Amino acid sequence: MNLRSLLLPTRKPFKPVLADEPLVDAVGSSVHVFYTPAAQEVSRSLDVVIAGSAGLCLLVAWSLAQAHGPPPLQHLFVFLAFVIAGVPALPEAWKKLSAFRIDIDLLMLLGACLAACIGSPFEGALLLFLFALSGAMEGLALRKTQSAIVALRQLSPTEASVIEGESTRRVPLRQIKPGQTVLVRPGDKIPVDGVVTAGASSVDEAAITGESIARDCSPGDAVYAGTQNVDGRLEIRVTHLAADTTLARIITMVTEARHHPARAQRLIDRIGPTYSLIVIISAVAAALLCWAAFDLEGHESVRRGIALLIVASPCALIIATPAAYLSGIAAAARRGVLVKGGTYLESAARARIYVFDKTGTLTTGRIHLTDVEMNGTMSEDEALQIVGAIESSSSHPLALAVLAALKQRNLQPPPVQEYRSTPGAGETAVVAGQRVWIGRPELVAEFAPGGAANAVRERCRRLREQGKTVSAVVVDSHVGLFAFADTIRDEAAECVQRLRRRGVGRIEMLTGDHEIVARRVAEDLGLDGFRAELKPEDKVAATKKLRDDYGSIVLVGDGVNDAPALVTADVGVAMGSIGAEIALEAADVVVMKDRIERVAWLHGHALRTAGIVKQNLSFAIGVIAVLSVFAVLGSVPLPLAVVGHEGSTVLVALNALRLLRASRD
Repeated sequence: MNLRSLLLPTRKPFKPVLADEPLVDAVGSSVHVFYTPAAQEVSRSLDVVIAGSAGLCLLVAWSLAQAHGPPPLQHLFVFLAFVIAGVPALPEAWKKLSAFRIDIDLLMLLGACLAACIGSPFEGALLLFLFALSGAMEGLALRKTQSAIVALRQLSPTEASVIEGESTRRVPLRQIKPGQTVLVRPGDKIPVDGVVTAGASSVDEAAITGESIARDCSPGDAVYAGTQNVDGRLEIRVTHLAADTTLARIITMVTEARHHPARAQRLIDRIGPTYSLIVIISAVAAALLCWAAFDLEGHESVRRGIALLIVASPCALIIATPAAYLSGIAAAARRGVLVKGGTYLESAARARIYVFDKTGTLTTGRIHLTDVEMNGTMSEDEALQIVGAIESSSSHPLALAVLAALKQRNLQPPPVQEYRSTPGAGETAVVAGQRVWIGRPELVAEFAPGGAANAVRERCRRLREQGKTVSAVVVDSHVGLFAFADTIRDEAAECVQRLRRRGVGRIEMLTGDHEIVARRVAEDLGLDGFRAELKPEDKVAATKKLRDDYGSIVLVGDGVNDAPALVTADVGVAMGSIGAEIALEAADVVVMKDRIERVAWLHGHALRTAGIVKQNLSFAIGVIAVLSVFAVLGSVPLPLAVVGHEGSTVLVALNALRLLRASRD
């Protein structure tokens, strides 16, 4: 089994995958199949068969020796154990040797052959058997880290019921096109991304988002492939091809996490071949030193050199880091937190500054109209109708809040004429024969009499001190203000406190909102600082400045308008981004549910992962150092060297698996 090709593959681009396609990764001349249950079972069975057959041959050879059986028969079973356990490692060892690289397979084969050459064939066969056995155990352990991805891959069915007239027809998923309508019965998995056109039901999104409470869906609501239709009949209009669904993109994204290893892992990968060469040279030097300096027999000197070759081999060192980060990524995926690589978990643990966007991140993003203040005789409803007429075709959050208020009051907006929108200067139009302007209160003096403008500024200041966002309205001679509020998330303060308890030194906020509104939110949450009235390019510049001032930075945003800043940060975390394609592309970590407390969980999980990595590296290096000294001194017989080396490798893998028990705090 070649651990380096399993855990540290060469980078290659991934295309989006269908739910019923195998995920394969070609490494050199070998092909490893990932996240495919049938292929995993075959691979696991083959590893077990190889190790079991070699072990059985050794057991027979040992039994014959104890019973003083025929020596040729003993040698035959030892030879069979050599062949069974050693031949599978030959192709990879030869390929690396041909490329002038030395890896674990070559070191183990070399150690076994040298042991046989000095008259210890049983110890050599034992080495190969334990190497194969540990490989099977490591493979079994590491496959557990893929369980979250296997579960994702199995979420979507391979077929869907397409509605054609008054009948339905089962169609392979890959043949379904956007615009078609599929039927999803109660209890069935939703096979595609789409919009509900008929029916009502609860949809369980726990497998993707980690959210335990089902979401009620009715016509007009978006649904996603891989979620579970609980109790109602749904007709869904397809919006994405099967290869482009949110589920397919998630599988691809998490699969590619192997291509973003942590720094420690990249370092070990680089020095691995050099270290292996040093081990061989050291083993030869130790044998010569024991023979020349300590006047030992050649046989004993070579035995000590072989023992050093075995115990100093870097199996445990190579697997220490990737096993931990693979387990960490899988554990996060189970909670609906998708991490694109070990390097981002490493950076999240190292970061001492976390920066949050405001709207939609620290606040709910559900803006509502709170105040309508008009001078003169114009009523609130009349002003609301006029403003609603202008905002009726806009998707801006403030415009949507105005339209929601119109609907709540059962008001209809009049027709609009001569509409014009000027970036930075507001919107103008003629509504019901009156000329209307909507924009920032700071510009109201350009469109209203001086006295009215002064009064608006004072009222605007008062509303902003309450934490509200304010727009000014001028309707002929009438001047007024529309105030909007966005509620701070209930969990935001707890998230900030938990980050502080875990050692985050500074927490700031970036927002495009007014400074007074931003200050109110920052004070309520106890943030260390904020930067307000920022455009997207300003957020990028602010992110760079904060990184220069404080080091590694984690930026948390909504994954849409924060995309440039998310890319700029060391770790970009997109919040509540199920279905948001730009978040899956721009962010390094995607929280698949609108739950800000999972950012604090992510930081704690990153710290736990970093701790496991340190434990593994310390243990692996310690075992190598201690056993190497005793091997040179002759205190480590070959069987003990084999057990110590392979045992440390298995213990490192098992220690990494503790991360799969993701903490709930």
